[in-house]
Amino acid sequence: MTAGQGSESSRTKVPSATDHQEIEWQFDAGELESVEGWLGRQYSGSSGLIVAPESTVEITDTYYDTDDWRFYRAGYALRVRNTDGEVEATMKSLTPAEGSLRRRREISEPLEDDKPATLKGAGGPVGGRSKALVGRREMRPLFRIETRRQGFALLLDGSTDGNQEDLRIGEISLDASKIPLGDEPARLTRVEVEAGIGMAPTPDLHGFVDEMQSALELTPASTSKYETGLYAGGLNPEGNSDVGPTHIDPSMSLGEVAFAVLRRQFVEMRNHEPGTRLGENPEELHDMRVPTRRMRAAMKVFEGALPERARWLREELRWVARALGDVRDLDVQIEHLQAWKEEAGEEDSGFLDRILTIIRKRRTEARKDMLGVLDTERYERLESSFAEMLRRGPTAELEPAQMNGHERTSEPVTSAAPALVAGRYRKWRKAAKRLDEASPPEAFHDVRKKGKRLRYTLEFVSEVYGTPVQKLVEPLKELQDDLGDHQDAVVAAGYLRELGTTTGRTRVPRGVAFTMGVYSERCAREAGDLRSVVPDSKPFRTLTRGKKWKKFEKVMKGRNGADMPNKRVR
Repeated sequence: MTAGQGSESSRTKVPSATDHQEIEWQFDAGELESVEGWLGRQYSGSSGLIVAPESTVEITDTYYDTDDWRFYRAGYALRVRNTDGEVEATMKSLTPAEGSLRRRREISEPLEDDKPATLKGAGGPVGGRSKALVGRREMRPLFRIETRRQGFALLLDGSTDGNQEDLRIGEISLDASKIPLGDEPARLTRVEVEAGIGMAPTPDLHGFVDEMQSALELTPASTSKYETGLYAGGLNPEGNSDVGPTHIDPSMSLGEVAFAVLRRQFVEMRNHEPGTRLGENPEELHDMRVPTRRMRAAMKVFEGALPERARWLREELRWVARALGDVRDLDVQIEHLQAWKEEAGEEDSGFLDRILTIIRKRRTEARKDMLGVLDTERYERLESSFAEMLRRGPTAELEPAQMNGHERTSEPVTSAAPALVAGRYRKWRKAAKRLDEASPPEAFHDVRKKGKRLRYTLEFVSEVYGTPVQKLVEPLKELQDDLGDHQDAVVAAGYLRELGTTTGRTRVPRGVAFTMGVYSERCAREAGDLRSVVPDSKPFRTLTRGKKWKKFEKVMKGRNGADMPNKRVR
């Protein structure tokens, strides 16, 4: 059954800023007349809902992204919608469909007009995120979708005499859309059922969708409108990400392995840049920072097989990693303080809140500085120059005059790798054997850094040597976790001590300063406890005794078919 004349549709009201989970069913329809007829005359109302017709509107959706697809790589589609003169910008998450059902985060804000410059200057939830993502780049239009939409409200039974908005649990859209593409536009017709904003879909709503799909034999939409627009326009967001082959096997040269390693890490860094810019998940920043460290380590390990410009790129990566690290270090401190706050009493919890406020302010400043780094021409040069080097490959990067002195580029990896790995193991083991519970924190940190270099080197050649590598990497990971916890505790203790005396113009109340001191001492004790157990831990003893290393040496020697370097670990 249907209501007579519905009240003014919520679609025609001036939109407000929202951030919610959109829950929507999407179906392809050959034609919409039969759907409209079923809604108007044949729907029995057996699901307990009333269908109230609303006005028909003309919608123009323009989708945008940067030339390097930053919105897409951050997991969003950016849409600017003009509905009969009302303009709204929306970022919608690119979440896969579950059959006909789509659950997507939708962030929206109204705009004065549909010009890209207006969106870039907007101060709402979409404008702010867009500025962080776009940086120095420009937003380019990808495609336009023009839609004639007939709307229907879905109301709980009994709402016809009252305020429909109070009992509105969803809405239906019959969309006849076209994507202008030269002389012949692409067309699609859709039936969409959306739950009310902020509402969980009720059993009544589920029942209505099932009844409509069965009665009209509707087919779940296989692609979203955004995906359809990309396909229709021949747009491929993944098309500019290829920087060359990343496969590694024992038949390759040292230069080929070096480039494959760098390509993997460069792609990883670039993949996490949009999420880092967006700033909603701290792990995105961590996952961008790690590849910068791995690339610097790889450039050091393989420096004899890399072109001259790799030295400049390594220093530029250090600059980027420092900016990322400043934010990441504060994220770690915030995470620790939040964990302490959950277990603290009421008074300490209040003091910890004050400390968190100070640290979050510092993080905001550090994040602003980090975005400043990512928005510079210097960073763009680093990224473009690195990508160019990786695409050209190891031999193309070396001019004929440079070939002398770069013989290692073409050296078999099985011949070159043993010396590279052995040198890092010797340095780690020498530092580790001097370690005991009385050693200063700096000595433990030195073992951690050398262990990280050794682990990275082993991982770089893991596909050359297979399973035997993992027998060294696994205990290294365990040990690195303990040493990482130790370093975090040392840094936190020093940070809290520093925070109590250097908080800018903010005067720290006595209770807050006392709490900082208490937790600083707590961190210092945790670090001391770790120093007492690490030298006697199983992974530490396994690695320093050298048995697993000697077995791995034999594996490398067997793959090489030649003697190992004369200098052996004793």
